[in-house]
Amino acid sequence: MRNAGAISAALMMVVVLACATSPSLARPVAAEENKTVVDDIEKCWAAVISASGCMQDVFSSFFTGRIGLNPQCCAAIEDISDSCFSKIFPFFDTSFNPLLKAFCVAQSRTAPPLTA
Repeated sequence: MRNAGAISAALMMVVVLACATSPSLARPVAAEENKTVVDDIEKCWAAVISASGCMQDVFSSFFTGRIGLNPQCCAAIEDISDSCFSKIFPFFDTSFNPLLKAFCVAQSRTAPPLTA
């Protein structure tokens, strides 16, 4: 089942990158500008992908309407800027990112303190 999550995440990455580079949406850009956009998207993805199960949790939350993110995913979501979020999830409603961030803030306030 874990492979299904990885495959889903990979497919979603392909969809997002395809949307970001779609010829119907494209305008002539300099190679440097295109490289910068791709680099920005890769940096945005890195935060979400580094948190185990985060992509699956974000998509599940969006499609079910019930937010459920693990603490590592919340840390990644809280670090993602709004402009970054819209680059990696361009098809999500603009109100979804603030909902995720609010959930994570609430979770961090109710979570027991971590001990070393």
